[in-house]
Amino acid sequence: MAPTRRVTNLALLVSLGLVLSVIEASLPPLLPVPGAKLGLANIATVIALYLFGPGMALEVTVIRATLGGLLRGSVVGLVLSLSGGIASTLMMILLYVTLKRFMSVIGVSVAGAVTHNVFQLAAAYLLVRQPALFYYLPYLILAAVPTGLFVGLASRRVGRSLEALSLEARY
Repeated sequence: MAPTRRVTNLALLVSLGLVLSVIEASLPPLLPVPGAKLGLANIATVIALYLFGPGMALEVTVIRATLGGLLRGSVVGLVLSLSGGIASTLMMILLYVTLKRFMSVIGVSVAGAVTHNVFQLAAAYLLVRQPALFYYLPYLILAAVPTGLFVGLASRRVGRSLEALSLEARY
């Protein structure tokens, strides 16, 4: 892919992720678990993984999480977002590369959502050193399954739409 096209695609996916993050932040809580979110911004990462490969997916995650944290003005939020985002993206890349014949985009997304919550909680523990935080883990994992499912379904839908536009998606 030409460098200009690559940078353009990266910028579009990062922008998509940031816009989805802002939209999600403006919504009232949709889940009964405090702090749990749909993770709409992860749609950009999943699309990047399936359309452009693992490198682009990791770049989208790092740039989006960094810009999002800076825009919100929260160092703690930046650390938590980056820790969960990088870990979940690496898990999705691992599954995509090793099990793509056996695991759908939805399964990859659910695994990414669970990984995100586990590593974000671990990062929060490192910041505050309160073991009681881990009592929250089962609830976060339960919340991650439907949110990962939603993100996977949305990503698959967008990927199929892009296929219809003659882009070479690998869904």
